[in-house]
Amino acid sequence: MPKAGASKRGERISQCMIVKNEEKNIERALSWGKTVMWEQIVVDTGSTDRTVEIARGLGARVVTFPWIDDFSAAKNYAIEQCGGDWIALLDADEYMMPEDAEKLPEFIKEMNARGLDGLSTGWQQLDEEGKIFSSGTQVRIFRNLPDIRYRRRIHEQLESVEGRELRLGDAVEQLSIFHTGYQGQALAEKKRSGRNRKLILEELNNNPEDHEMLGYMGDECFNDGDWEEAARWYGSAVEHMPRTLREEDQRSAATFTNLLMVLTKEEALRDKAGEVYRKAAGLLPQEADFDYVMGRYYASMEQADRAAAHLETAVEKLNTYGCSNKALHMAANLLEVYDLLARCCFEAGQSEKCMTYAVTCLKYDRYNMAVLSRLLKVLLPGGGQNSLQENQAVLEFFSRLYDFSALKDRLFLVKAAQMSGCGGFAEFGASKLFTQEERGQLRV
Repeated sequence: MPKAGASKRGERISQCMIVKNEEKNIERALSWGKTVMWEQIVVDTGSTDRTVEIARGLGARVVTFPWIDDFSAAKNYAIEQCGGDWIALLDADEYMMPEDAEKLPEFIKEMNARGLDGLSTGWQQLDEEGKIFSSGTQVRIFRNLPDIRYRRRIHEQLESVEGRELRLGDAVEQLSIFHTGYQGQALAEKKRSGRNRKLILEELNNNPEDHEMLGYMGDECFNDGDWEEAARWYGSAVEHMPRTLREEDQRSAATFTNLLMVLTKEEALRDKAGEVYRKAAGLLPQEADFDYVMGRYYASMEQADRAAAHLETAVEKLNTYGCSNKALHMAANLLEVYDLLARCCFEAGQSEKCMTYAVTCLKYDRYNMAVLSRLLKVLLPGGGQNSLQENQAVLEFFSRLYDFSALKDRLFLVKAAQMSGCGGFAEFGASKLFTQEERGQLRV
């Protein structure tokens, strides 16, 4: 039954989802947005566990749809059950933070005023520890119109069946959807079933030159660790790409990025990486992930200058063009990028740049010993032979990064100086940061 209270916000939002054996996720899936949803609809495609029972107990309307190996067919059926003005169609293993859900009515009000069809949000992939390992964008909130439906059996896409381009709002920086479906057991079950490959091949039988589906088949091989086969599928996808690509073409960017990962991983394929990089950067010049992958590769090959150049280009692109439909890998690993930049600039003798990137990294991860050690070596090139004035200036510099009222911060800085060969500064710091009694107890 629709929630009358929800309509008082002025926007009727229907939350719907297709499910099968989601008893572990269904309660969270129906809870995160309950206060703003006008109705909640669960389309069950054949559950044999307690999914349906739990969903009904939480007040959702449950309907059934026989599974026919077609995600779009099931999702389009779910859309047809919705009576709201707007639809939020997330999977059972996805959710938004409740505080983000509370913002939805205002976003929808703005989209109504602008005549938009849907809303792009962030899409964060979580590992088993709850940490983000990849970021992207998705359109899961859209207007309930008869021409907006999904296409393709798998890796389905929302589009207008009338052929018009959907008008989308951008809330990537403000709202995120969190996805847990690529975690251990869930991913293993998908692999065992072979479902994805089967459906992708059915799509390719109908359209063997579909570069997006060719890229998705490459993903299947990539995730299984079959690098050469992945490279073959990705290569075919690149061959069938159009001559020009939209900058928002997230799928093509993923194909190029993963292909570069494969080529730089396998020694026998590395000679092709440069050519693929140039083609990728030419077709999608705003995509930061290409330079991110190449930067990591050159760092692993101990080519610090080339690594730093690519990583700096990646940072510049990310800062200039953002991460809406771009930089899926880099945006989720930005701290690692600055850590690697500090290392590569240090190894390349680029002291000022090393300082800049090390400070950026330490602002977010102050207890990174490797980064702090490099920064100390740059600031104190004389090691233990620095003047009193130099030591005092460096200590004042670190007072802006560390809380000297906290024992942990004081200890960490002094220990890092000792381990970095900056013994003179370590002694100076200990004399300034610790009382005589503390120095005796802590042996600093």
